[in-house]
Amino acid sequence: MLPISALAPHQDHQLQTYTQRWRAVACSTTPVDRQQAEATIQQCYAWMGKPQPEILFFAGPLEVQSFVQTYRIDQFLHQFGVPMLVLPLAMQLSHHVQAQLTPEFLLDINERLKITELAALSASLHLTTWMPIAELLPWGTHEFGGPSEPGREWSTNLLEQLWQQQQTEWRQTLQQQPGGDLLLQLGDTFWQWGEPVGQALEDVFSPVRQQPDIQTWEQGMHQMLATVGLVGMGWQALTRTTDVLHPCLLDFCVEVLNCDYDVQAWEQLRSLSIHCGLLLPCEKSCFVFDRPLRCLADPEGRLHDEGGPALQFADGYQSYQFHGVQLPERYGTVHPQRWQADWLLHEQNAELRRVLMQGIGYDRLCQELQAESLDTWREYALLRVAPTIDVEPIYLLKMTCPSTGYIHATRVPPSIQSAREAIRWVNWDTDPEEFAQES
Repeated sequence: MLPISALAPHQDHQLQTYTQRWRAVACSTTPVDRQQAEATIQQCYAWMGKPQPEILFFAGPLEVQSFVQTYRIDQFLHQFGVPMLVLPLAMQLSHHVQAQLTPEFLLDINERLKITELAALSASLHLTTWMPIAELLPWGTHEFGGPSEPGREWSTNLLEQLWQQQQTEWRQTLQQQPGGDLLLQLGDTFWQWGEPVGQALEDVFSPVRQQPDIQTWEQGMHQMLATVGLVGMGWQALTRTTDVLHPCLLDFCVEVLNCDYDVQAWEQLRSLSIHCGLLLPCEKSCFVFDRPLRCLADPEGRLHDEGGPALQFADGYQSYQFHGVQLPERYGTVHPQRWQADWLLHEQNAELRRVLMQGIGYDRLCQELQAESLDTWREYALLRVAPTIDVEPIYLLKMTCPSTGYIHATRVPPSIQSAREAIRWVNWDTDPEEFAQES
């Protein structure tokens, strides 16, 4: 059977429906049905061949943080097990469905289903939610203090446990490959000989590392450790770090494209995503967050609200965000229309200054910070904001509408010397006299 390479017209019309469906799932504030979630998680663990986990429900991140920090790392790992980096059912479904699509078609429907935005929303939701727990597990001493930090012990021991877990899974993967048993024997022998044969070991295993499952694990480990400091955040986080397909895409492929698939695996994964909220699956346990009371995002999939928390849980945890940028409460509780330009004079964080400028707008900036006029041309003026509030000086082209008096300002490069030159820059190098004639 040839891979699918194009959509029929009736299939094309359904794309938006699936995007909206899975955005609603991501932003859902419907409380988790604990009985249904528990049954789904138990079935998933059984499908993966794992022992039935202890399932723990929490109202939000602060409640989890309080719970986790009462354990030493050895106690935590012994009782709850190591977080699982990859859920096998997600990997299996993705590889099976992906094989039925041409690469070009897969890229096309990814774009048209807005998978990038959906994945960004999922990742933003998870990163923000897990931040209080990630603070307990610093991976780098250069950011979190000296080597005596208590979290350093968590980091080292958890990495060792994860490595042991993945070694077992690698060995199982290798045994399924042609000549895998021989490679394992050679590897074990070389490993016993120590560092002098490190290059030989690399040469032997280099072809094996090209296997998709092993590449996936390596990519996932590197990226997740680098961005979060916490691993195993459920299948949603995998959309950013591995080749696991987003459930929106899987859903569309199953229901609309009629792709062949494992019915039980898809039912489990779909139920896991729709009914279970945010998860941290471990070998012996599964941590389940109830859904937030409030979850708002912009069209690009970034958490966002103006004058209130974009994300809020029942345990009191809340996150103020402006188009994906975390805001301190002093800014987040105030609507951008009431942000004050002079806040920029005291804000030390460059990213927050950028957000404040975006929210306030250059129109208000040039008025409230009393920008200096450098040059004029007809109803236009080239202004400079005197206070240093950004990485480079702020030059603005201001236009005052003759009929309404409305002021509009656009930022231009600080190298510009005149209002007329600024107009040319704004109009893609078109001289204002020529622009006036054309219009």
